[in-house]
Amino acid sequence: MAPIGNRFRELVWANPGRVRVAAAGVVLVAVAAGAFVVVRPDDSSAGRQRHRQYAGATESGGSFDGDEGDAIPGDPAAPGSDPTSATEAPGGGPGTATPAGGSSTTAGGAANGGTDSGGPGSSTSTNSSNGGSSTSHSGATTRPSGPSGGDQSGTPATAKAGANGWNMLPAAPIGPRSGHSAVWTGREMVIWGGADDQGDPLLDGAAYDPGVRSWRKIPTAPLPPRYGDSAYWTGQEMIVFGGIADGELTADGAAWNPTTNTWRAIPASPLGYREGAVVGWAGDRLVVWSGIHVTPSNGDATANAGDDSGPDLRNDGAAYVPATNTWVPVDAAPIPPRSGAQSAWTGSRLIVSGGDNEADGRTDGAALDPVSGTWSPIATRPDPGACGGGMACIGFWTGGTVLFPASGLIYDPAGDGWSRMAGPRPDTPAPGEPVVWAGGRLLAFGMPSGSDDVSDAADAPAVNAAGIYDPVLNQWQALPAGPLSGRSFHTAVWTGDTLLVWGGTATDADAPLSDGAAYNPE
Repeated sequence: MAPIGNRFRELVWANPGRVRVAAAGVVLVAVAAGAFVVVRPDDSSAGRQRHRQYAGATESGGSFDGDEGDAIPGDPAAPGSDPTSATEAPGGGPGTATPAGGSSTTAGGAANGGTDSGGPGSSTSTNSSNGGSSTSHSGATTRPSGPSGGDQSGTPATAKAGANGWNMLPAAPIGPRSGHSAVWTGREMVIWGGADDQGDPLLDGAAYDPGVRSWRKIPTAPLPPRYGDSAYWTGQEMIVFGGIADGELTADGAAWNPTTNTWRAIPASPLGYREGAVVGWAGDRLVVWSGIHVTPSNGDATANAGDDSGPDLRNDGAAYVPATNTWVPVDAAPIPPRSGAQSAWTGSRLIVSGGDNEADGRTDGAALDPVSGTWSPIATRPDPGACGGGMACIGFWTGGTVLFPASGLIYDPAGDGWSRMAGPRPDTPAPGEPVVWAGGRLLAFGMPSGSDDVSDAADAPAVNAAGIYDPVLNQWQALPAGPLSGRSFHTAVWTGDTLLVWGGTATDADAPLSDGAAYNPE
């Protein structure tokens, strides 16, 4: 099998205009805002840039005005807060959501808003994982609890920083990889799965404790090896769901308990195999909605449809409730089905926006209340936006607004309006690179924004960029890039005071990486 670095990088540089998320076959895993995004190239499409421009840009070469931070005409200019709050209800049946440990907000990674250190829903900056992955969050002016809700489940510890705020992590007890998942538990950064230098999926993982600067291996999961899964921290367990195993989509998952150091299998999703579905943490449950229904036998997203009918998009959903270890139905949304939609958890609503509906990029969206089980339409965004090809699936809840940094958009639930984020500087990371929510600001690390016009993997920069976004000032600022070599498809988590970056694919070589570093912005 071709080296994983080559497979991932070449697919990014030659990604189609319409991407599909979590697809089988030849795949790419892109780490973006807490979620790993798996995309498959479309042979009928021409190559495209490494990163899609902000949502204001066009496929034909439009550009986003990086200084534009004004509200969209006709929409509120000032951010507000979500006026509706979830009413806790017992149990795990349909329409029941009990935010664990407090109000919720990803790895991924989220990414769906929250506290600075490991509240439920925290995941990589990550996948990636859509849906979800989520990093620790706190509001720009308020401090919501938990990156998808909940109180801190551990005491964040700061590793001793170097002169520029960076220091290398000790060597991990696992091999190099890309397409892995990462979550912050409140005490440890957990790395799991991914693909090795031959592109073969992995099943092992390790946990890093920055307080004592040490790693421990975790047991093998009761799953087939995979990469591109969605991973979330519930407050007690790390849940991994979906991904690619043996070249096929999966619909199963497992949960790891760091206290007992044991895994348990979770039931497979009743929705079956879904390509490009929304996967997001919503307080006390993992929500999966829409996407393209895929035939299990061959992983072909169009196998269930005739030659002229297009992909088999579905408008149904389901939610996995860890407390009862069961899946419950999610009602159809009042918007057309789609693949590659972006999402964010506000603590009371799961916001879904954008995506692709057959050949059309969507601008509409809706909000799901997991307590009542009802959906409500939201204002249309100013530009289409979909996951994949460097576009992150997950948004970040600030306590008043949702930031979609890969799209360059801000959504205000209170005013039901959209505005634009300032574009990145050439010396800050490009849209789609891993981002975490860090104490009222976004921290990003990855390929420089100035490399967006790179059209060939051989021209990829061997350097990184780091940047911080202030939502109050609506501007990016460059940070020291640190000691790590240039990379993409790495993960990033926020511990409450420190950014931890690990793994990925070297941008100047066909090889995954096994090193990492910590950055303390103070």
